[in-house]
Amino acid sequence: MKIGEQIRMLRKNKNLSQEQLGNKLNVSRQAVYKWESDKGYPEIQNLIALSELFDISLDELIKGDKVFQKRIIVKGGIISNRRLLSSLNYFSIFFAPFLFPFITILVGEKDIKGHGKRAFLSHSIPVILYFIMMSVFSLSSYLTGADQPNSILVIWGVTILAIISVSVVIWNVIQGVKVIKTPLKYEIK
Repeated sequence: MKIGEQIRMLRKNKNLSQEQLGNKLNVSRQAVYKWESDKGYPEIQNLIALSELFDISLDELIKGDKVFQKRIIVKGGIISNRRLLSSLNYFSIFFAPFLFPFITILVGEKDIKGHGKRAFLSHSIPVILYFIMMSVFSLSSYLTGADQPNSILVIWGVTILAIISVSVVIWNVIQGVKVIKTPLKYEIK
């Protein structure tokens, strides 16, 4: 059974006119007419509202209409390639902290590049801090004339570097998980 016939049958079973159904869904009577005559298809949010109103699953609502089923696209499947690449930019802190984000910045799509830039910058923070810390250690050794930097300075520097490095790792994991958990988007062609 086509989706239009299914909607008409369910509407009549509930003793609703096209106008009443349209009011319940916040659409016009003409929209309901188009759906029932297969001249148009409901948007995904209207399909959900129809399934709730008629107390049937989305699967039951569209199951018989093979043409309509083919028009519904789940963008990216379970985990889209874009979301996976975007999240890998953040998780790459564990396996390729500069290479992976750099490659996605060079060849990725706009949204993937954005995540690549954020990940690359965050991965750079501990390295930049390390070089600053080493410069401070060298400068302090030179200024005091000692062969080694002040031990208190080293302890504080290493502690700060460790705290910032752990924070950067945690931030990258959180960002990677957020990107992966982004809800799927549906589209009807």
